[in-house]
Amino acid sequence: MKRTMGAHPCKGAPLSGLAGLGFVVACIWVAFNVRRWNNREVLQWDTDGYYLYLPATIIHHDLFGVSFLDGIAPNGFQGGYRFGQGAYLVPGTGRYCDKYTMGTAVFELPFFLMAHTWCLITDRDAADGYSPPYHLAVAFSSAIWAWLGLLALRRFLLRHVTDALCAIVLLVIGLGTNLFFYASYAQGMAHPVLFFLCALLIERTSAWYERPTMGRAMLIGACIGMATLVRPTCALFALIPLCWSMGRNTRHRLATHGSCHRIAGPLAAIATAVLCVLPQLFYWKAASGQYLFYSYGTETFDLTRPHVLEALFGFRKGWFVYTPAALVALSGLIVLWRSDTSTGAAQDYVRMCLLFLIPFVYLTFSWETWWYGGGFGSRVMIDVLPLLAWPLAALVQRVSQGGAWFRTGSGLLLVGCITLNLFQQWQYQRGIIHYEAMTFERWCQVFGRSTSIGLPAFP
Repeated sequence: MKRTMGAHPCKGAPLSGLAGLGFVVACIWVAFNVRRWNNREVLQWDTDGYYLYLPATIIHHDLFGVSFLDGIAPNGFQGGYRFGQGAYLVPGTGRYCDKYTMGTAVFELPFFLMAHTWCLITDRDAADGYSPPYHLAVAFSSAIWAWLGLLALRRFLLRHVTDALCAIVLLVIGLGTNLFFYASYAQGMAHPVLFFLCALLIERTSAWYERPTMGRAMLIGACIGMATLVRPTCALFALIPLCWSMGRNTRHRLATHGSCHRIAGPLAAIATAVLCVLPQLFYWKAASGQYLFYSYGTETFDLTRPHVLEALFGFRKGWFVYTPAALVALSGLIVLWRSDTSTGAAQDYVRMCLLFLIPFVYLTFSWETWWYGGGFGSRVMIDVLPLLAWPLAALVQRVSQGGAWFRTGSGLLLVGCITLNLFQQWQYQRGIIHYEAMTFERWCQVFGRSTSIGLPAFP
């Protein structure tokens, strides 16, 4: 199953490269068919809040007053959605604070600057941060970061599996999960960015344990710090390199390197992570008077009542209901563990996945709005999809060694997962699947339907 190790694992691997390219082309094709930017529909609700930092700082120089929003016309969504609804007045300071952290805006910045330059040069659209080119820029940013995440995942996988197997895994993750939905239709959310950061963190952590260098350690810290800046609960990403180090094989490999690397590397990673989150702390201090400020008001976690079973198996937003490929991939953890009879590297990886996923899932679905509002499927689990790539590869590898009927049936199962995922996303776009209030009864009513005509009215 393992490829010959080399400095550049992606060399001589055209199939997986084409799989990644096919994903981003499909995302762009869907985006251009829908063209949500024409009606300024990309920046709404959460996406608007993530993005607000950019026009407020770069164009209007009004980060804490956001009075410029009064001059931005509503985009017509649901009868006149007003931009900037994520910003609220902080009592005591008289300044506005964005509810959302600035990490997603940082990753949208290059695309924002291109859109702003275009508006200034052509003078065809208002250079106010909210005309269609800016929506287009945000839409493209989601597709590109999701694609870069697949490329990072490809680099990791090619250290362990063949090119063809890697291509299959990338296609299943890219098209068989709701990553595709948030990279091609509901763009501007944090999840494609977090998918990229998680994939890069896995790849760099694996590389660091093979050969620790200061640069790799700092990039690990940057991934953790930026993930925290995007979504504070993703500070849990720090568990990935930490839990990986608990494995016997990983500890043995690390022991062969000097103690300088074992000490200086983690310190460099921690310092880099802290540097990444400092801008948010300074922003909170300026807006609220506190370096650590809880910006979500009365919204909170209830750690005594997690909704794990509902979030995984329920029909409202169940991860395994709307992304069945995730359940298939998760079962690959067992196969990956059993397939490791020599080095122990795969067992170290499985152990890390379990030690990370258990607290991540528990905390994520302890949020009072555990379904996370409108959207397709369990969108928060997109953030950690890269963890399932190697287990899925192990499962596909095992299937390929079976009989013809077993291989055919398993192949049809994967194709069915991809087809169901894409079809249900299509249903969601047309309002057949409700954005946040699905039930088992309603799911049965709409299953396989291409139109809502003839369906009972939604309660």
